[in-house]
Amino acid sequence: MSDVKNFVPVWFLFGLSGSGKSFAGEVIARALGWSVYHADDDITPAMQQALAASRPFTDAMRDDYFILLADRIRARQAQAGPDQPLIVTQGAYKKRNRDFLQAQVPGLALIWIDAPDSLIAQRLRLRSAGITEASAAALKQDFEYPSAGSMTIVNDSGAERILAQFEVCREQWLTRSPQVI
Repeated sequence: MSDVKNFVPVWFLFGLSGSGKSFAGEVIARALGWSVYHADDDITPAMQQALAASRPFTDAMRDDYFILLADRIRARQAQAGPDQPLIVTQGAYKKRNRDFLQAQVPGLALIWIDAPDSLIAQRLRLRSAGITEASAAALKQDFEYPSAGSMTIVNDSGAERILAQFEVCREQWLTRSPQVI
């Protein structure tokens, strides 16, 4: 992991489609007055075509996207200012892509957004736009779950629970890196 001693964290919320990454990011951003970047808005045209065809992404698609994503996160960090945390939401299904981002983005703190499968399925059915249940099922096959002990928010109820769990994650991260500004 990059040296994080002089960096305000970038809180990177990742997980399965329908787990509520965007919702959790918005809840945290509103409560703390931080910026949120929904990185799924910037997936590549090749990734958009794969989703439309309910096909999983290839490693090459992901590699191209995560190079672009690292640049966009660093640009948003610079734009936000030196003392302003940033929240980023994106699926980041592969561990190697999460590791790549941690190496490229100083202060990146990964938080897995999890939810019960039944709730994920319900959320996907309610969507009028975006990823379909079929696309989500194809992508789920590729998801590499984080290791035990990873910072996690279980998004199975409301905003108060998300915020309480985020505070636990924040404390965990600061304990790991006590010199963070």
